[in-house]
Amino acid sequence: METWKISNNSNEPVKVACKTNSMASKGIILNPGEFCISEAQLTASLDAQWRRGFVNVDKDFDNSKLQLEFVKSYKEEGLTAMIDEANKSEAEKDDFDKAVEDVEKYINKK
Repeated sequence: METWKISNNSNEPVKVACKTNSMASKGIILNPGEFCISEAQLTASLDAQWRRGFVNVDKDFDNSKLQLEFVKSYKEEGLTAMIDEANKSEAEKDDFDKAVEDVEKYINKK
């Protein structure tokens, strides 16, 4: 599923309506320095705020690793930490999978 990252560009709180994964729309107020995740579909209020330059819409945002909730505000400065955490847990899973393969190889040799 395609997701968009909607960020507040202005110095004031911005209210937008975003699509949730159930195809319903939900309103949210984004304070400066905050963002939310939306399904890849414009709503009337999102389109209006985007054309006015109050919000930025990142259409290439990949939410598959982070699994952030739709239409919930997050701090921009916390995004880097969340991405690092997701990459770290993925690397740990890779190490675990490799260990499982090694054990299976060892068992199968006997």
